[in-house]
Amino acid sequence: MAHWLVPANTKFYDVVGAFSQSSTYWPMKAKLKLGDIVYIYLSAPQKQVAYTCEVIKIDLPLETVFDSICEFSIGLIDKKKPTKPFAELSNIVSIQLDKQNFLGYQYLKENGLNGMLMGPRKLENNLPLLKYIQERLA
Repeated sequence: MAHWLVPANTKFYDVVGAFSQSSTYWPMKAKLKLGDIVYIYLSAPQKQVAYTCEVIKIDLPLETVFDSICEFSIGLIDKKKPTKPFAELSNIVSIQLDKQNFLGYQYLKENGLNGMLMGPRKLENNLPLLKYIQERLA
């Protein structure tokens, strides 16, 4: 089982709405495996980890999740354009959005996050950051 820190841009997708469901679909921009834990980091203006999820299905084609993700998409999704497969994520924990949250960008940076979070990061490659996140969620 691996742990991933995955950014989510709220300008293009209603992340809060999607994660209000018991599970949601997410593009596989990393080598996710069943049982992996995914920490969803919301970009500005929130700038914090907001959800902890478990990967419960992988390699789902766009056609099978299209109707579910359209509901939360802000803008058009081109069904004909090639896309990465999707994973189904089970929403385990929703974290309160708060500018002083210990899972906010500044705290993550002080505890091992290097640079801006532009893509998925496998946290086993950054054990101090993984430990920090896990301790805050314990």
